[in-house]
Amino acid sequence: MTRRQFINVRSPLRVDFVGMTDYVPACRAFGGAIINATINKYIYCTVAQRYDKKIVLHAPDQNDKRVEIADHSALDVNGELGLAQEIIRRFDLKHGIEMTTYSEMPAGAGLGSSSTITTSIIAALDALTRRGMTDHEMAEMARDCETVALGVTYGWQDQYSPVTGGGVKFMKYWPDDVGWHVEVNRVPLPPASLAELEKSMVVCYSGISRPAKVILDAVAEGFEQGKPAVIEALKTMSRLSEDIRQRLNAGEIAEIGLLLSDVWEQHKCLHPDVTNDRIEQLCAIATKAGATGGRVCGAGGGGAMLFMAAPNREYAVRTALRDAEARIFDCTVDQQGLLIW
Repeated sequence: MTRRQFINVRSPLRVDFVGMTDYVPACRAFGGAIINATINKYIYCTVAQRYDKKIVLHAPDQNDKRVEIADHSALDVNGELGLAQEIIRRFDLKHGIEMTTYSEMPAGAGLGSSSTITTSIIAALDALTRRGMTDHEMAEMARDCETVALGVTYGWQDQYSPVTGGGVKFMKYWPDDVGWHVEVNRVPLPPASLAELEKSMVVCYSGISRPAKVILDAVAEGFEQGKPAVIEALKTMSRLSEDIRQRLNAGEIAEIGLLLSDVWEQHKCLHPDVTNDRIEQLCAIATKAGATGGRVCGAGGGGAMLFMAAPNREYAVRTALRDAEARIFDCTVDQQGLLIW
């Protein structure tokens, strides 16, 4: 009997210093740039070959959900875990599989988990079938599968981030008149600068699962209607990502917090639901304790928040946020990106 094959994937989530500027129609019109860091919080995906034709999907972090599908021909994008079914449908499997996926972080944290799961599944199936996809091919397949399964795809950051390696990255989508492509640049931080960045970063969970779709729909509508506040905010945030990149390249870690707050002020111009009383409370608490700046990760409205502490104030910031019943995550920058074994 042929030895049963297993493929494991570990893919890092991310914190974004600048996000929301990856809305594709806006990027095609005037470009968009983001800057983020992959962190040591992960999505896991395991694919095990079966000896029959059955496809079994297991999501232990979703109330131990288990979906069984008779064979490849029965895959249905409209069924349970439909996005996973759509991805599997695109691979020529000669046998059944059992796939297990889960996230180390809570749902709705704004750390890119949905698209990271998507790319993890694609990477696992690519390894299983030995198709040999490039990182850009995997990211674009992820975007396309999400469009089919979810009816819409807003951005590209979370599809490109895990498959293009780890670290702090500046990513730019060039407008159509320049020639479409996504450019990915790793920010080369020496060990001392990286250590200072990790020491200064304080990541917490607000306790609110963010209403991402409402905010993302509003950004889309604002762009389509040509609302000056939305368009100017997106352009300014892209410029700020370049500013943050320059500070990081110069090793000026202490300056990042102020720029992060500038990003947050622009982010709040996109839609009123980006912030709320709880978020503003946590921002005020962190600032009083010694944070120089911060913002909500992802679309906003809740989920995870990233603060930068002044030198030697990180302990006080973490303590103050914990006392306010925010959940603190100890984060370092993941240097490997998506890993397969």
